[in-house]
Amino acid sequence: MTLTLLCPVCSASLKQHQASSGFYCDNKHHFDKNPKGYWPLLSNTKAKTKPQVESRQQMRGRHFLLESGLFAPLIKQLQTVLLDLCASRGDTELQHIDYQCADGYYLRQLVPALAQANVSCQHWGITDAENAIFAAAKSETPANLLLLALKTLPFESQSIDIVTVLDSPLKGKECIRILKDDGRIVLLQPGIRHLWQIKQQIYPDLVEKPLQLNLPNDVEIDTQQQLAFTQSVTGEQALTLLDMSVFGWRANDQLKHHVKSTAISDLEFDWQIITLKKRL
Repeated sequence: MTLTLLCPVCSASLKQHQASSGFYCDNKHHFDKNPKGYWPLLSNTKAKTKPQVESRQQMRGRHFLLESGLFAPLIKQLQTVLLDLCASRGDTELQHIDYQCADGYYLRQLVPALAQANVSCQHWGITDAENAIFAAAKSETPANLLLLALKTLPFESQSIDIVTVLDSPLKGKECIRILKDDGRIVLLQPGIRHLWQIKQQIYPDLVEKPLQLNLPNDVEIDTQQQLAFTQSVTGEQALTLLDMSVFGWRANDQLKHHVKSTAISDLEFDWQIITLKKRL
């Protein structure tokens, strides 16, 4: 590894033991690699992680949905965005973090495309959800996987070239702190019409409203593009998409049963793919 990590206990630089792959600092704080394939970089006194964000059933449904190819147009566009970003940064080895990487699905789709294009890049998947990092490791996600507290990331300031925040809100200032001054954050956010036919079942009087991004003040938009397409989905897939959405909590059991029993022939997918840069 060429990137220096910081001790989550004392913020000293971490070194890696070659035989065990574990990390340690000069203040004798040790962080062994979990047998499943990830590193828990946690402080007993400061760390705040989530043992379980989704139930096992929800994670299984999400996994099968994503692996079905339903998101193929999105993946193709994200690959293009990342390849363009990497090409603009020359031949030096890049550092890429996938923030809240979940089960590693996006990393598994993006990393091979970059490798095939001969992009020299070190990839990191980070999350505060134990069951998610376990699933990412089990699926052999091609990245260095870290379980950590998101409040203070174990990376030096201005050390990361690209941060991807995919289908997750950009919160706090840590992603901005660790980003190089000429680095970029790739943000994936649902657009106005995303999952419209499912959303109509939750909100009977649904109307289109202007898109609100709510970005931190320390960043500004570099590029922004919409990706919209339709797909046919089964009732099972529609229910999983509902569970994955920010409005899924509003659906009661009766409504979920209705969603599960109803296939949708032309479900709208609508995303905003935004690259952000620092305000300097």
